[in-house]
Amino acid sequence: MSKIVVGVSEFVRAHPSIQWAMTFAETNGLPVELVHVVDTSWGHAPEDYIETALLKAEEKTRDLAQLARDAHPRVEVESHVRLGSPVNELVTASEGAQLLVLGSHPETRDSGSSRRTVRIASLAPCSVVVAPSAVIPVGEGIVVGVDGSVESDLAVQFAARLADAHQESLTVVLAWAHPEAWAVTEPFLFETEPSEEDMLIVAESIAGLAGSYPDLEIVTEVSASRPETALRNVAHDARVLVVGSRGRHGLAKALLGSVSESLVADLPCAVAVIRA
Repeated sequence: MSKIVVGVSEFVRAHPSIQWAMTFAETNGLPVELVHVVDTSWGHAPEDYIETALLKAEEKTRDLAQLARDAHPRVEVESHVRLGSPVNELVTASEGAQLLVLGSHPETRDSGSSRRTVRIASLAPCSVVVAPSAVIPVGEGIVVGVDGSVESDLAVQFAARLADAHQESLTVVLAWAHPEAWAVTEPFLFETEPSEEDMLIVAESIAGLAGSYPDLEIVTEVSASRPETALRNVAHDARVLVVGSRGRHGLAKALLGSVSESLVADLPCAVAVIRA
């Protein structure tokens, strides 16, 4: 059985990543592993300091695991503490997992995620969810970005299951942004309306969802904005925004596309990045 790995960066009772992961795990019948990393990558530390930090972290992480079990008794929860680089250790811990859930703790809604969170999301071998702190309230509805890529199709399936589980609407967004003004020499040469191909991408993205989820309300939106702008605007008050890790035009070697990286760096709500 696969699992959900949760990166625990601080020992607070209302940990957003743990709450998000436990709700998802209960719905999908998955076990959860809480992982905290004692950071020893910044330089040499005395052995007694590392030992003390390790023992305290193990105790705190066990406490969080027990709180999670008490709130969700049907979910199997384990906890582990690692030593090393938080980026490297969480990436390694997520190998073979179905989902890695990370927390982001900005002081204000507009302060975005930490660079470390973005880097982990970029390098993780599995799909990643970044759950924002309480300064970004949990909204309603699931938003998914589509562009016809394999990752986009998987994102739609993930988003539809999530929307159905929460009994909330699914908004499917396609952005067909034209070139920026500074790059346009003859603007009238560019389309001012979405093409038939664009509309076909939307139609194909939601094909079959009505049969699989007969009670699911599906809304489609086609925007002339840049993808990250369109998705951020639509998802501002959503529960979760779901995107593929790379779009149609992303480099095969790139682990995280520019759109998904931008959204993780500046969260409009919880963001799920789905990998093929």
